[in-house]
Amino acid sequence: MITRGSLIGKIVDDFSSLKHQLDTRNKLGFTDLSLFCEDFIKEVLNITFNLNLKNLNQIRSNNPGLDLGDTREEIAFQITSTNTSKKVNDTLNKITSQQKQTFTKFKILIIGKKQSSYSIQTNTIDFIINRDIIDLDDLLKSIVILELDKLNTLYNLFKLEFRSVKIELEIVDKDGNFESSYSNIAETIPNSPPKNALKYLQERGKDYDKSFSEVLDLYRRLSRVPKISRELLFYIADRGKMQNFNSHFSIIPEILERIFRITQKELIVDINILENEGMVFINDGDIDGRSVPQVEISDEHLNLIFHHLVYNNESIRTLLNTMDFTILDEEE
Repeated sequence: MITRGSLIGKIVDDFSSLKHQLDTRNKLGFTDLSLFCEDFIKEVLNITFNLNLKNLNQIRSNNPGLDLGDTREEIAFQITSTNTSKKVNDTLNKITSQQKQTFTKFKILIIGKKQSSYSIQTNTIDFIINRDIIDLDDLLKSIVILELDKLNTLYNLFKLEFRSVKIELEIVDKDGNFESSYSNIAETIPNSPPKNALKYLQERGKDYDKSFSEVLDLYRRLSRVPKISRELLFYIADRGKMQNFNSHFSIIPEILERIFRITQKELIVDINILENEGMVFINDGDIDGRSVPQVEISDEHLNLIFHHLVYNNESIRTLLNTMDFTILDEEE
């Protein structure tokens, strides 16, 4: 069971991260908030204060005026990362007569840190600076004293959506890159195809061009497969069976499940990836007359390359992990 301290720690850490990110954005002049971020804050406020806030502005966020409102509690919020007196005054001056009839309490939530003092112009609503301008630190003070069930609800909200909020606030450079982009963690596509594969193909016979083209195609398809899925091919060859020296490597799935200590469902993910690229298929094997499914390496060249490597005491696993197919080449 997650302790109260762990729940609060996660929320405090995430808010601290959010404040740092917003401070960086504001210094660079990026003060807009997306509707997604606004919706996330809405849920935090609803859980923390037992509200039923709804979006009042579905067109775009960061407009002067009110963003969220709860007609039952007669309370409305402007959500902004801009902490200036001008922003506060613009918000208050934009509140309409209809909104004043609907809401009696008005709050400005600074997503970041508020100023130490504000200069507010005379207005016709009940608005007290120290009470009605709040920031993330003020919000946290209300959160840390919540009962455990609400803390759990907030914790689950942060766990599910906070990463998306952070991504929404990341600055995109001129090339379309941002810090959490999958392109920063995606595997690099291998680029060491064979130049002639003559160690494997043996000679430049009449079928050489066709065979070499097929090997290049195999390389391209293998390059699209994630490294962890490619490694499955090694274990099929290393721990599996073959009928004779030139036959296809195959293995029963249960062996792979035990080797990797994974479930059948997890194993099927990698098998599907490999099957999609024409590397393996599920075939019917036989154990003492019983029909048993087995995973078989289906690509003819891949089987023969594995046989070639075994015969020459070279590592199948190294080839699959490095994807350096130039080891199949002869110097010309």
